Amino acid sequence: MSALAPVNLLLVDDVEENLVALEAVLEPLGQVIVKAGSGEEALRELLRRDFARILLDVQMPGLDGFETASLIKQRRRSKYIPIIFLTAISKEDRHVYRGYSAGAVDYLFKPFEPEVLRSKVSVFIELHRKTEELKRQAELLREREVAEERRVSEERYRQLADAMPQIVWTADRDGNATSYNRQWYEYTGQSPEEADEDSWRLAVHPEDLQRAVETRAATLESGDDFEVEYRFRAADGTYRWHLGRAVAIRDAEGEIGFWVGTATDIHDHKRTQESQRFLLAVGERLGSTLDYKLALREVAHAAVPAVADWCSIHVFEDGEVQQLAVTHVDPTKIVFAEEMQRRYPPASNSAAALVVRTGESQLVPELAEDQLRAATADELHFDLLKELGLRSFMSVPLRTRDRVLGAITFATAESERVYDESDLRFAEELGRSAATAVENARLYAQAEEQARAARVLAAVADGVVLVDNDGVVRLWNRAATTITGIDAPAAVGRRIGDLIPGWDELARLIPVAAGPGEPVRAETVPVEIGGREIWASGAGVGFDEGTVYAFRDLTEERALEQMRSDFVATVSHELRTPLAAIYGAALTIRRTELDLDDETRDHLLAVIADESDRLASIIEDLLLASHLDSGRLHLAIEACDPRPVAMAVLEAADTHVPPNVRLVLDAANEVPSVRADPSQLQQVLGNLVDNAVKYSPRGGEVRVRIEGTGNSVRFSVSDSGLGIPAAEQRRIFEKFYRLDPNMTRGIGGTGLGLYISRELVRRFDGRIWVESTEGEGSTFHVELPAATAAARRRAKVTS
Repeated sequence: MSALAPVNLLLVDDVEENLVALEAVLEPLGQVIVKAGSGEEALRELLRRDFARILLDVQMPGLDGFETASLIKQRRRSKYIPIIFLTAISKEDRHVYRGYSAGAVDYLFKPFEPEVLRSKVSVFIELHRKTEELKRQAELLREREVAEERRVSEERYRQLADAMPQIVWTADRDGNATSYNRQWYEYTGQSPEEADEDSWRLAVHPEDLQRAVETRAATLESGDDFEVEYRFRAADGTYRWHLGRAVAIRDAEGEIGFWVGTATDIHDHKRTQESQRFLLAVGERLGSTLDYKLALREVAHAAVPAVADWCSIHVFEDGEVQQLAVTHVDPTKIVFAEEMQRRYPPASNSAAALVVRTGESQLVPELAEDQLRAATADELHFDLLKELGLRSFMSVPLRTRDRVLGAITFATAESERVYDESDLRFAEELGRSAATAVENARLYAQAEEQARAARVLAAVADGVVLVDNDGVVRLWNRAATTITGIDAPAAVGRRIGDLIPGWDELARLIPVAAGPGEPVRAETVPVEIGGREIWASGAGVGFDEGTVYAFRDLTEERALEQMRSDFVATVSHELRTPLAAIYGAALTIRRTELDLDDETRDHLLAVIADESDRLASIIEDLLLASHLDSGRLHLAIEACDPRPVAMAVLEAADTHVPPNVRLVLDAANEVPSVRADPSQLQQVLGNLVDNAVKYSPRGGEVRVRIEGTGNSVRFSVSDSGLGIPAAEQRRIFEKFYRLDPNMTRGIGGTGLGLYISRELVRRFDGRIWVESTEGEGSTFHVELPAATAAARRRAKVTS
């Protein structure tokens, strides 16, 4: 028994002598005895260690034995420890029953026999040891079962991992690989003996290794799931894209025990994504420019190295297949390829030419030596082509609905990539997109050319009309609408004879060239449209579908020409009359055979002076009109009193008015000052008074009225003469316009007076208008801003 490990015995009594006595009784058993002086101390000891037996005094201050036993039995860890009650006082049956109810296995009365106590404790010690042994054996059995279950589970895991179509691996908590499934060995070509914890590094593509290592390190530190895309090298040396994932397997405490990872082949999906991105980028570039040759060159550059090591583009133009672009990442190789192209121009049976001619794609996954040799002209050509290291090749047409525009050729070399049917489908899709872009660019260029012609046609000032062979209008540009007043929707589709009255007669007058480039001289003819006469100068050009007429409106030019003709005639007449009078009077005075008395001589000299003044006035009006037109007239605008200006005008006019005309000034004593050039304001009023006198052949009163109207001053010059027809009132302020151009009423003039008056009033920030009734006289009004109002307005603008 001494060979067995001692067990713990707990003695509980509030009397130290009792504890010493108990310890002495039990010491021969050779066990570990722990003493407690109270129920509370006993509970604390139970928290520190396990006990095989508890000897518990019933009568204790604080927690008595019964209460202490109840608390012990409530705790899961101490629930099954045997308790023996010891008492010298509580010997009644009710105490005994209470003890057993509290969980005691025995109830002993003091004094007790030491041998009996030792015997009873020994039994429980032996029972405790047997119980512990059973627990140990059960634990061993459970561990064996767990180990077997783990072995079976691991075997099932291995079988499951081997059965999976993707690579599966495990790693320890530090990320070192501990196992690989069968798919790993079959894919990489490694043997189980070669595979170690770093074998995966050898399989990852060099360009992806650093990213994978950095992601792995970050994952090991954080414990998060691992996920990264990389390329794995297969047994044949090619690389395929895989998605690597790993998750941490944790124990019950949440600590990482090991990692389980997978590598899923996503190569086809990745290639599809890359192809789609490439197609989108290429489509965007092709759609962003109308220079399709530049766009195709950029497509060739974008293809390398994304989808090929070499890319060339050929287009069919002028009946020949011409190389538009060739690209490679190494510029020296491009120079080498171009030099070979010059030395050995593509034959009619070259791959690109064959694709263009047949419209059929070509795919050669693995270029064999005999295939290269068949495509070369001689041994040197074969050696040069072999130097490029071409491995895989495909060529697709640039096909639209009705023709082939060219071909795109892709080839691999350094990357050792091998094209397959999926690559060919991608290339064909790219070829269709490129062909559509080329066709759209060409169609857009044609449409833009037509649109440009239409814009030019719409912008030209000449009217352009297309009349088909049936006399129906097919084109009617904006200028034709402006000239004729007929909108294009109302004109197109109708017969031109219904639009232009007398068209059949006019068509015979308009010259028509037989074809473009044939010289023809435009003819000016009058055309009446909508109740108004238009002078149009036009000509036509005939072609298969009809005749194109071009014409321009010369109505204003003709009116201006007529005005100029009338002005020349008027001015000539106006100048000739005073010159004739001056010349006649001068000749009369110079005649020596005539004995002229002083009165006659003075009369002749007066004629010369008066007609000279008249001549100077005409010349002054011409010069003033010229200065107004050129902007060279300088005005000295100031605040001036309108009354003295009007009085000076009337005094000057009174010297030469007919006796049957009476001049009257109607103005208040105080009239606001106006802002104007006094001398030019006098010119304006003088012109109006002269006109009033001139157009009052029957005489009468010419009245000048001056009145203030708020912030302005109004001058009104009224007569009771001929008046102005309503239809003419709009034009009387035009240059060279005269109400009586043929002087049927004997009224002369240059037609510049009212024009000069209007332009001067505008420069004074005023306005001029007429109120007239034919046969009843006219009133011309001039309204100018008052000086004070003008000053306030200028101050406001300045502030």
